[in-house]
Amino acid sequence: MSVRLGDLIRPARTKQLGPGDPFPILSMTMRDGLVDQSTKFKKRIASVDLSPYKVVEKGQLVVGFPIDEAVLALQTRYDKALVSPAYAIWDLDDSKVYPRYLELFLRSPRAIEFYKARLQGSTARRRSLPAGVLETMVISLPALAEQQRIARVLDGADGLRDFSDQTSHRLEELEESIFVHAFGDLVANERGWPVVRVSDFVARFSSGKSIVGLDESADATRPRVLKISAVTSGRFREFESKPLPAGYEPPASHLVSRGDLLFSRANTRELVGATAYVDVETRDLALPDKLWRFEWPAIPRTLPVFVWKMFSRPEVRAAISDVATGSGGSMKNVSQSSVLGLRFALPALEYQQEFVDKIAHADRSRSLITARKSILDEFFASLQHRAFEGRL
Repeated sequence: MSVRLGDLIRPARTKQLGPGDPFPILSMTMRDGLVDQSTKFKKRIASVDLSPYKVVEKGQLVVGFPIDEAVLALQTRYDKALVSPAYAIWDLDDSKVYPRYLELFLRSPRAIEFYKARLQGSTARRRSLPAGVLETMVISLPALAEQQRIARVLDGADGLRDFSDQTSHRLEELEESIFVHAFGDLVANERGWPVVRVSDFVARFSSGKSIVGLDESADATRPRVLKISAVTSGRFREFESKPLPAGYEPPASHLVSRGDLLFSRANTRELVGATAYVDVETRDLALPDKLWRFEWPAIPRTLPVFVWKMFSRPEVRAAISDVATGSGGSMKNVSQSSVLGLRFALPALEYQQEFVDKIAHADRSRSLITARKSILDEFFASLQHRAFEGRL
């Protein structure tokens, strides 16, 4: 049986914060749904007027931005909490629909295509669905017991993906621990390593051209230009790119190759200076102007993988952030001279090599996990499709 979403959900009556209500503050993330941001929020803003915030009760559905990426979740953490006034809150008729089944459906590729086709607005992160449109979506609705079974199957498959993510994260933590054990804090330099300028081991930074990539509907065979998000996680993400316009062919000096170390010269204060090592073979993938490539001197004093891990350390990232400039609250920039002029402790090449050899084992394990995760993602997508077509 198929029904309109409007038969299962209705806009919740907005409840504003009352005097003295000590409710936690939740915000939305893509993967984790609603996350408690109470402590972080209060530290960031000294005096906050929370009166516009909405009260969301346990079991209600919260829809945030960008809806075309299925940023939504059930509020299951607290009896009552606060969310941004920009979020929409919905009540569910749980006599007809199992809440987790609905949540999984609304995050499925089928639902996302529905959102994308009907969005209005000019700002990418604030495009929204016109009033009444969400309710017109059609959902396959088996009996409640069958909805519960489908949700268990999909959650089981999703749990395997989460386990892969957790394992990969633990390997990251292991590499960080190995770095600290080997070298300590490269700013405080309690080990007494020689202190040098970045310009002593980096010849310069090179970049590409400021050019607007095309939508994915463009010719898939076109060379592509990286987005800043290709490096913000600290891992190279080649899929974070867009096709280049027809008629523009990037020069060879702008193309990215395996073994390159890339650096984000512009981003938020927290993300400026993000660094990622290109550990895959690439083809026709160009640098933008906001990503730099490390260029090394004729006689190298460092190994690229070591510098990658060095520039990922919190103390080094903080030093880079401190020299970033910009009047805007969201976007900061660093200049080549400011980065090249920074001073850090630098262990000798032999110690760098020992470190790189040690983490090579963790990197090989991560590669296997990444391959496994790709297979699990395909498996989960297949299950989703079958589940909401009534064939699971």
